[in-house]
Amino acid sequence: MTRLCDGRTHDGHQGREHGRRAGIWAFPGTVLCVSRRTKIIATLGPASADPVIISQMVEAGMDVARLNFSHGTYESHAALISAVRAAAADHDRPVGIMQDIQGPRIRVGTFPDGAVEIETGSDVRLVAGGGEGDGSLVFVQRLEKVTLEIGAKVLLSDGLIRLEITSADGDSAMARVIEGGMLSDRKSAAFPGAPLDLPAITDKDIADLAFGVEQGVDIVAASFVTSGDDITRVKSIVGDVPVIAKIERVAAYENLDDILSVADGAMVARGDLGVELGIAPLPRAQKDIISRTNAGSAVSITATEMLESMTSSPRPTRAEVTDVANAVLDGTDAVMLSAETAAGKYPIRAVEMMAAVCLEAEASPGYPEETVSFSSLERSFASAIAHAAADAARNLGLDMIVAFTESGSTARLVAQFRPDARIIAFTPREATFNRLALVWGVTPMHFPTLDSTDAMIEEAGRRLLERGMVAPGDWLAMAAGIPPNQQASTNLLKLHIVGSDANGIPGSATSKRIEE
Repeated sequence: MTRLCDGRTHDGHQGREHGRRAGIWAFPGTVLCVSRRTKIIATLGPASADPVIISQMVEAGMDVARLNFSHGTYESHAALISAVRAAAADHDRPVGIMQDIQGPRIRVGTFPDGAVEIETGSDVRLVAGGGEGDGSLVFVQRLEKVTLEIGAKVLLSDGLIRLEITSADGDSAMARVIEGGMLSDRKSAAFPGAPLDLPAITDKDIADLAFGVEQGVDIVAASFVTSGDDITRVKSIVGDVPVIAKIERVAAYENLDDILSVADGAMVARGDLGVELGIAPLPRAQKDIISRTNAGSAVSITATEMLESMTSSPRPTRAEVTDVANAVLDGTDAVMLSAETAAGKYPIRAVEMMAAVCLEAEASPGYPEETVSFSSLERSFASAIAHAAADAARNLGLDMIVAFTESGSTARLVAQFRPDARIIAFTPREATFNRLALVWGVTPMHFPTLDSTDAMIEEAGRRLLERGMVAPGDWLAMAAGIPPNQQASTNLLKLHIVGSDANGIPGSATSKRIEE
């Protein structure tokens, strides 16, 4: 039996050993591939700003580093980007960088001691602005942009404090406290169902996006979008950088199909969405968003409080572990850590735990399950080739699918059919190499620009053999767009025998292997 990089034996059965907790198999000094299919996004912040910690997070299994542009400075973000790039190079691993823009988030102002107790049953005056309040007076940024009516709900501090409007007059309103609590400086304010006269992309966002483009971020996450037009606006600024829509408002959920028609992916942002939608409907909405995103051939991300207790505890709760596992079984491309790695005591351990839970969930019977059917897609050559590659791998028990890709689309198309085979994406573009770190089941690898398909196939086989990822006689499915180097649509599928020439004619060693 030949041990492959994902822990399976050559006949395609899953080995007992999952490899390291991160799901990464390596020979000394060289990472071969990631056995974990579900990708991990980890937010960087004060707890993980040290380059040494970032390097350890990459080693632990971080696939994408998230930079939250609601906090920090351009100088601090540039330093984090540099540290991530250095750590990725040191570990010979693709690590994407996600810029998460703030969007039109509404926050309260400040308080004399940094926080104030809002008592249940009391009356609070809400006033537009960012000044200092005292509990009976609370300043709310952009309140004048919210259309409030008597009886409207107001949710403060991620929904922990609930108010009901009793009177409203332009820039101010009176509200009765239905459920009180401690309100800290600059906590969130939400107005479920109330019309907001706010642009999805603020002046700050425009400046931040320009900075991100200059720094070469790999992915952008757009906050508080409500329509496809909002995504189009972001794309007009960032060019070909993939844009993920954060689904955190009920309006975004209601307009999900429109958003997915232009977005490259969708994030189930369960914090703000749960505030507006309510806690009880949230699990059903999560499954629906993941399913529809996958069916739309976009990247699905599940986020918010996945291992929240690890912000202060070295181990998660059993409920959190089950939550992560269920997201994996729902078919999410990626799971995300927020405060756990940005501000928590155990950022490295949180990544390790997330990786371990994902690996165990992926060992469940029936995983992976195809998340999209070919009949539901636009019947293009590219989709047909990707579907055929996944089917060939499944029907022939192949361990690996090779995708040659300039833009990353070939690898993404294959991944959407969730083959059991490992997907190796060979690309000459650094940007594609990093962006594919977010895509389920894909291991990107650098590849030179070659002039012919035959040369590409020969070089791919040589590199895989060198790294011990295949053995002579192994069968591979190879998908590509020809002619090469022109970002051609995926139009070629080849079933290749490792050790043969580009035309698939085996030598004596290969013939012997097949006979065995």
